[in-house]
Amino acid sequence: MNNIVVFGCDNSGKSTLCSQLVSLLNEDVDFTADTRHTPGPVTVEEMIDYMNESLVPKGSRHTRIFDRFPVIEEMVYGPLLRGYNKFTGLDIDQYLNKVDLFIYCNPGLFTILNWGEREQYPGIKDNALTIISMYNEIAVALRKMGYKVKEYNFKCDNYKELLND
Repeated sequence: MNNIVVFGCDNSGKSTLCSQLVSLLNEDVDFTADTRHTPGPVTVEEMIDYMNESLVPKGSRHTRIFDRFPVIEEMVYGPLLRGYNKFTGLDIDQYLNKVDLFIYCNPGLFTILNWGEREQYPGIKDNALTIISMYNEIAVALRKMGYKVKEYNFKCDNYKELLND
């Protein structure tokens, strides 16, 4: 696998999973892996450049694991926090088609909503249930479109199984 996208709500275990997968993949001496983080609130052009530069060509001996991915993040946070999706009208399939595996981090409502004192981006806590619902819808839509989507719950610690077909 060359491109793996990890997505889900804040506090769902995305960064931890990415670290575990990088360690697991780098145990193979002929193979390397690294993690990329989505570049926050930037222009559409910057997000497109990021995806074009970051997606690894198929057949490479390198895997790139994305801790969030601009197309998916924009589907959730754009309409919710700004009222529109910056990618509307653009061919996003050209980026989705380069992804070998989507991993949806979903440890359940109680875990996701238990932020404690962790600070969240403005609007996240107020819209948490809507955000969770939107990520669920994206996971279902990706599956219906024929993409490989696996679900991960860090409480089950099944991350090694995610890379098996």
